[in-house]
Amino acid sequence: MAIKDLIHSRSLKADDSRRTAAAELTLRQSIMPLTLVTLLFVLWGFSYGLLDTLNKHFQTVLGVDRARSSGLQAAYFGAYPLASIGHAAWILRHYGYRAVFIWGLCLYALGALLAISALKARSFGGFCACIFIIGNGLGSLETAANPFITVCGPPRYSEIRINISQAFNGVGTVIAPVLGSYVFFNFSNEEDALAHVQWVYLAIAVAVLLLAVAFFFVQIPEITDAGIYPASYTDKQETQG
Repeated sequence: MAIKDLIHSRSLKADDSRRTAAAELTLRQSIMPLTLVTLLFVLWGFSYGLLDTLNKHFQTVLGVDRARSSGLQAAYFGAYPLASIGHAAWILRHYGYRAVFIWGLCLYALGALLAISALKARSFGGFCACIFIIGNGLGSLETAANPFITVCGPPRYSEIRINISQAFNGVGTVIAPVLGSYVFFNFSNEEDALAHVQWVYLAIAVAVLLLAVAFFFVQIPEITDAGIYPASYTDKQETQG
């Protein structure tokens, strides 16, 4: 019974009529949710930075020409509109920010796990499909993370919060190619390097799933219509009633 109550208390569906007052959190109170969401900025920065490194090595290992290897970028960025104006937007509207974070992380983990099979099969097309799934996950995260960062916490610090988070996004983008070149692909045999990347994607999948679990159990404030526009939302409800 206790487990059932715990799961019920962690419901992912946000009630727009409930005022959560995320914008009224103090600086200290907002540290935990902002730290978790900022990790997402690092995550998609790292993923993008790793993409160029993988692109270069795929051209060598799989004999893919430069024109065809651009399919990685097409798959990655082509997924963003599908997420931002499609499934992520729908989930954000009907469930809330936490649900989108968990959904995006699960898609990322799924793409990373499937990428292991594609790498083993040396299938460039299959890996592009995996990158498309990862892109949908990251597009979902970005759809929710940017507005969440700007709203959660004292309004006077909203610009500072988004700038700091974007700075960490840049850190992830810089770290990924460095690790890719000097750690992941630091092998004389390109085949060994490709096998090593499979373990990298397994580690990424596990880390991302753990982060999804953290978002499920850690209490982060939802941002609802009533919380942002209390007066206008009340007027709207009275008009509809």
